[in-house]
Amino acid sequence: MSGYIPKNFIESLIDRCDIITVVDSYVPLKKAGKDYHACCPFHQEKTPSFTVSADKQFYHCFGCGANGNIVSFLMEYEHCDFVEAIEELAASQGLSVPYEKGTHTQASASQKTEDLKPLYQLLEQANRFYQTQLRQHPQAGEAIDYLKKRELSGQTAARFELGYAPDAWNELLTQLAGNSEQQKQLLDAGLIVQNEQQHYYDRFRNRIIFPIHDQRGRVIAFGGRVLDDSKPKYLNSPETPVFHKGKELYGLHHIRKQRNKPEQIILVEGYMDVVALAQHDIHNAVATLGTATSTEHLQRLYRLTEQLVFCFDGDEAGRKAAWKALEILLPLLSQGRQANFMFLPNGEDPDSLVRQQGKQGFYQQIEQALPLSQYLFSHLQQQLDISTLDGKARLLELAKPLIHKMPEGAYQDLLLQHLGEITGTRQTAQYQRTAPVQKTASANKPHKTTRPSPIRVAIALLLQSPEFATSLESIEILRQIEQPGLPLLVELIDFINNNPNIRTGTLVEHWRYSEHEKSIQKLANWDIGIPQTGMQAELQGAISRLIQQTKERQLETLLQKSQLQKLSQHEKQSLNRLLSELR
Repeated sequence: MSGYIPKNFIESLIDRCDIITVVDSYVPLKKAGKDYHACCPFHQEKTPSFTVSADKQFYHCFGCGANGNIVSFLMEYEHCDFVEAIEELAASQGLSVPYEKGTHTQASASQKTEDLKPLYQLLEQANRFYQTQLRQHPQAGEAIDYLKKRELSGQTAARFELGYAPDAWNELLTQLAGNSEQQKQLLDAGLIVQNEQQHYYDRFRNRIIFPIHDQRGRVIAFGGRVLDDSKPKYLNSPETPVFHKGKELYGLHHIRKQRNKPEQIILVEGYMDVVALAQHDIHNAVATLGTATSTEHLQRLYRLTEQLVFCFDGDEAGRKAAWKALEILLPLLSQGRQANFMFLPNGEDPDSLVRQQGKQGFYQQIEQALPLSQYLFSHLQQQLDISTLDGKARLLELAKPLIHKMPEGAYQDLLLQHLGEITGTRQTAQYQRTAPVQKTASANKPHKTTRPSPIRVAIALLLQSPEFATSLESIEILRQIEQPGLPLLVELIDFINNNPNIRTGTLVEHWRYSEHEKSIQKLANWDIGIPQTGMQAELQGAISRLIQQTKERQLETLLQKSQLQKLSQHEKQSLNRLLSELR
């Protein structure tokens, strides 16, 4: 059944689960004071900056800023959607997820998850079918000989779940589709093709089959390589509801299964390259699926490592692909991320090169890869004569827009400095980003620090320490005035008072999918700079300031109105009361 998952079920489920137990099953935690620490699972680091609070049921990384509750952790770590995370938590507690009809965003998410289950199941059935054919089909001898020729062991073939599509028009169709509805599902999964005469036939025929998995390990598509000189040499599944070529990477789920994150990831062009490298004990390679490198590809990879090695053919097509990858890469180079570019000898690919030179020889090639900075400048200078003023000017025109795509920081500064050294000009990040400013008398005045608004402070403190809500004075007056943020603060106080034992993780979950979701996430983790012993007093002070400001606004409104018209008896009483309270 699909639909809306009731909020009270979600909140009670989160209260029932322990974030420490769940996170520790993925990332070993060490106790440090009242909290738990680990190296962050969402970015590469050597010193632990990932903190999980048992009291708040909340996690935060001081390195990359990742934060959230137990549901957010599962969604980020497992790369699953909200409904899948809730279902996983419920299963761990021996509970079934109740669904109700509703129009909430969540309903569409659960509906989508439910609708796609038959596709995932069908694709897994097809995967088992292809693997069985490789072992048992009379025609599979040629496929097995091909894999042996590529020096792949049975163990490697099994690890990557390699299969074989027989040289027939409808063997898969016959096995998996007994009626028109099942034929439609096969078509939706990209496993069969419909011709102009409305007849169906198998998409993959007489090919080695490479199943393509998503980051959770589910089969979402297939790639097939011919055994002869037929065209196309490689064939991928088409775009389907579960497969999007520009987002997925072949071999990524194998890397994610490893306990330790890789120091670097090698990005190659074909799935046979990934398999061949694994055969030679190189288990940190991934491949795009017939598409150019995309921003989403790189973002996913940088979640696992800080160093990428782009491995391209040395021909013109490979160099064009490398330059396109560099342009996509530049805006993502933050927080110590690195990238090197490795160009293979003509006529070689990673598969052939590792078979010739072995693991050690291949890594020696990687060590000679060009750092991004060197590749950037060498590529631009190839067609220029920088011994001339015209060449230097042209280099400036080409290089500066590229460098300014990068996030501001030390790396960008160094590249601009190097560009200045090559061209003999002044090139610093500050000089390029900031126009000259005329000094004035006000420029010498000390900078005033803006005090955070009491509404922002109060919301943050209540999210981080909801138990403080019971000590607050009456907030009825705050309901009487319209001011940005006040309705959220009042709603937060009311919600905590109705749920007195609630913790940060459950509070944050309550506002998921609301217009305040991002603000709540941010404030739940905001370092206000107040010692723990002073937080309750600061909250009471913030509420008092808000009440004071509200009364002052009401007083000002009544005074202005009294100058224009006669006040009612009730308004006069309110005016006198406010004058007395504020005196």
